[in-house]
Amino acid sequence: MPSTSSHYLSFLSFGSGSSSATAKHNDDLEQQNLRQSSETSLGLDAPPTSSRRNHKHAKRSRSNIAVLPMPSELSLQQPGLKVTLALQETLIQKQVILIRMLFAIIAVAAAAAVQVHALVNPPVDAFAGGYVLFGQKKKLQLLAESASTLPVNRVWLSFARPDMYYEPGSKNLVGVGLNYDESLPDHGFSEIKKYVGDLQAGGVEVFLSMGGWDYNCWPWAYALYSINNYGPGPTFSSTIGKFGGGNFANCNDANQWCYACEPPANGNTPNSFAVFPEPANSPTWKQAQVYVTKNNNFGVDPVWHPELVAGNTVEGHVVPGWNEWNKKGRDPYQDLVYLAKDLGLDGVDIDYEEFWHADKFKAGQANCGTGCTLYQTVFKYSAIMQDVRINAQNIYPSLKVSTAGSAAGAWAGTWWGGNLKGLTLNMAAAYPDLVQWIANSGGWNIMTYDLSNSAVNCPPAPASCSLDGQVQFYMSTYTSAGIPAAVGYEIGTPAYPPASDAEHLMPLSNSLAGEILSNTQPYYKNGFFWELFKPQGSKADVPVNALAQALCKQVLGPKTARCSGSIPILDDAPLPGSSNNVPVHPPIGPPPVGPATCYPPWDKTVQYKSPSDKCSYKGYNYHPKYWIDQNAAPGTSDAWFQEGICVASSSSASFTTAVTKTTSAIKTASTASVVGTSATQVSTSIPLKTLTTTSATFTIISATSTTSTSDWVT
Repeated sequence: MPSTSSHYLSFLSFGSGSSSATAKHNDDLEQQNLRQSSETSLGLDAPPTSSRRNHKHAKRSRSNIAVLPMPSELSLQQPGLKVTLALQETLIQKQVILIRMLFAIIAVAAAAAVQVHALVNPPVDAFAGGYVLFGQKKKLQLLAESASTLPVNRVWLSFARPDMYYEPGSKNLVGVGLNYDESLPDHGFSEIKKYVGDLQAGGVEVFLSMGGWDYNCWPWAYALYSINNYGPGPTFSSTIGKFGGGNFANCNDANQWCYACEPPANGNTPNSFAVFPEPANSPTWKQAQVYVTKNNNFGVDPVWHPELVAGNTVEGHVVPGWNEWNKKGRDPYQDLVYLAKDLGLDGVDIDYEEFWHADKFKAGQANCGTGCTLYQTVFKYSAIMQDVRINAQNIYPSLKVSTAGSAAGAWAGTWWGGNLKGLTLNMAAAYPDLVQWIANSGGWNIMTYDLSNSAVNCPPAPASCSLDGQVQFYMSTYTSAGIPAAVGYEIGTPAYPPASDAEHLMPLSNSLAGEILSNTQPYYKNGFFWELFKPQGSKADVPVNALAQALCKQVLGPKTARCSGSIPILDDAPLPGSSNNVPVHPPIGPPPVGPATCYPPWDKTVQYKSPSDKCSYKGYNYHPKYWIDQNAAPGTSDAWFQEGICVASSSSASFTTAVTKTTSAIKTASTASVVGTSATQVSTSIPLKTLTTTSATFTIISATSTTSTSDWVT
């Protein structure tokens, strides 16, 4: 069986290990102490270090995220928490329902105020979903046969190649690269279409995902620009260190550039890898380029690379992948929509992870010693998503579009290279209508897994370095950017860190799953996991059905019938000694906070010289790290520290939800967005903050701080 797209990796690294970068980071940490605590928890730089990343092996999993510090467990014997075991589950369930109701009300109010392009698709319903990796076609059959009882209501089929082609009406997957069953005359089209229909009849949405790690990785470019460029670290050790003796000169085509993308045991060939193309002859791609260029607010022009086509030689190296789409004059992103229509799919998904692109086309020092920018990758990713949007609206208006986002994608602050930190954050301010359209269509799936608990990879204080703490932290950065997003989970052994740094692996246990479901998931409408048939690495790992059922109950409600169902077993039954118990409890700690209010606009006549001299510019808040020359606008110099997206004005609105009083007291978070009282109603005053950019107007909600020890359930 070909291994193409069967190894799915997602990296999260925190930059270079240069002394200059370290010095700058230390300066940043000192400056960050001057910021408000709420901003500190959401916008700090990560420690620069050697190249580390969250590998997302399709064979293993996908992920990365973080959380604010919290107690490891909730004792039922604490004074004031005289909750019996019999009442605890009911109370938790009702609290979660109330939180979801209030967030739903808030979301409706926000949507009403958003001034962007008209949406083709209605907002997505809540989903608990999972990705299924092809390679064993029996997987899809098993899912289809159990459709009505699966503990998920959305499935992503993965992965289509980004350099695919599909001719409308052909009903043949020969140019798609799904690896479903290449022996069939139609490469599996008819079978997949049948099983898609069966899943939909059972109440499960079906999406097709394009991308995945292998279909984002160019071995030469990734090894050179994203690994070797930043020096020693876990990824360097497991690739250039292991297969090149620590010398990049020993990496070549024969050893797949020191097996930068995948280890040799995976059996990859050059065609296993791909790049996301820029189909220059496509009318809709050209429209997407115009959109990106017109709304660009970064002060640099997009530089496109249509020459990156499989078979072409760039800097003496052959671009990997397939080029039939180019020979046929097709647009892979348009063809993805045509294929979705012919299969009758509910949606498509773009999993974009071209780390090499960000590192090759960055602006700044070669090793990002003082920080770099990845604007060219923001342009490319935005154009891809806009091309898909244009074609969805033109060809298949009911189609939903989701995307897999990097855990660090909404994290503000300096980008030190080696990952996609800030990719989504930059996209949000320049192209808010596109970001909001995705959120309202298929949604943003955040890969909050494959995280490391090594000190250099931990998020800034007060966030915890535990898996649940990191998940909470990274999800909170999306909230602070005003981007609704889904929480990601991973089954089994993480793909990152690599074996050379196995001591810092953080697999998802039952208790950690419970903490994420309790303290993070209630504030986010949707959740998903990688992968539906992925085995446990040890008996301590949460079994797939235990996670799926618990997630389903949190997202769709504890009384939802499918949440008691099971994902069929293919090859890997739960390991002996595994537990199906995932302990959940009422949320502990503050909820995520929305965007900060904008500082006074940048003024070129003002001398900015210290961190206290704050300003806003093009939808972001900034402060100087040190003395800055006048006329040096924010974002044009590494002397500026970007604190994150900001909102220009605020008004307030109140929402009231009926509740029923109970007899047990539960303390709410100190900054809770909902405050319970002993009365039969709960009223919250929530400021609605508006972000105005060159493209559109966003409406974003953040909650005021309040504390209560009263009881409330719906």
